[in-house]
Amino acid sequence: MSDDGHGDLSRLDPIQGILEVMERASMTGTNKLGLLLALLDLAPERIEDNRPIAKEELTERYLDIHWEHARPYGDIELRHSSVRKKRKDESVATDTTVMQQIYLLREQLDAQGHGGLGNQILDVVKSRVGGSDWWDQSWGSAVASTKKDLWRNPIDKLQNLPGEPRPFLYEVDGQEVRFIPGVAEALTKFAGILRPLVEFRFAEVVARINRDQLGHIAEYQIHEHLFGTDRTMPSKPMRDDLIDMQDNRCIYTNVPLDTGPKSLDHVMPWSRARLSQVENFVMTTRSANSSKSDSLLGPELLSKWLEHLDSCSSEMSQIAERYGWPSNLERVCRTSYNIYKVIDPSTGVWQGESEGVLPIGADGMERIEQMLS
Repeated sequence: MSDDGHGDLSRLDPIQGILEVMERASMTGTNKLGLLLALLDLAPERIEDNRPIAKEELTERYLDIHWEHARPYGDIELRHSSVRKKRKDESVATDTTVMQQIYLLREQLDAQGHGGLGNQILDVVKSRVGGSDWWDQSWGSAVASTKKDLWRNPIDKLQNLPGEPRPFLYEVDGQEVRFIPGVAEALTKFAGILRPLVEFRFAEVVARINRDQLGHIAEYQIHEHLFGTDRTMPSKPMRDDLIDMQDNRCIYTNVPLDTGPKSLDHVMPWSRARLSQVENFVMTTRSANSSKSDSLLGPELLSKWLEHLDSCSSEMSQIAERYGWPSNLERVCRTSYNIYKVIDPSTGVWQGESEGVLPIGADGMERIEQMLS
């Protein structure tokens, strides 16, 4: 990291540091990679004030990232650790603490007659059963156990690399961690590259740990199982309601959605920000979604999305409440602003199906800042 007032020449560049972790760090499980994904999640929310990340917040984000990973791959329960640890009661733990706690939560859902919720995102589970004594107690126990283990490893060990560099991502202060100045901006700026790399490394580790059971199953199939977008998609009835809210037209192209294949788009791409809030969803033609892919929107299309949010925010909240789906307009807009805030004028943004992806340019950045600020 350059010494530009945001960094320290004696520290390892944070992006280089993450690449070193993935390449050289001891990797007997997925703990370190899960922590990296949690930090990428939190980075855009820390750009404005770099407030500290409390133990509880980091732990809950860490649990959220791992929740869907407890789904079996066929009939195989995928382990996330190759280490078998002896517990105080002489029993042996065969997986990471976070995965053990998630399995216990899912067992509680089954026992209480809510087994079907295990295939929903964690926010939906909380909206349906949160407030119940049995869930609150189980969730509190899961957070406490995961927090204790998370603070010992990987928080304490993630930045331990050969050559013993100084901390390059965060400093630990008692019950909190805080990004080193400039790191939140760097992680946000390069999230579109870093997150897929970390996820693929994560899938590679899981495939290796479970190789005896998986045989010759390709790592990309494990990646799709662990991180594919299908696991975070709202139900068809909810998507139908989103289409009705859009007057049956694609937000980006205005093409009627009953004339061909359609799909749900994460406006702020999943690779840049794991935003599952309903405000980050629009229904599009499949061709528009394919053309946009993981790109940010150009000024004209961003303006259409913001107009849609302004005119339909109340209806979105109602749809979210109907299906127990997360809704947070303020978070979606703030995160979007921070993502655009750190990109370069040369960054490609999607200008529509006919124009494709073109550099945003200084004028485009200025227009978007005015829209989102």
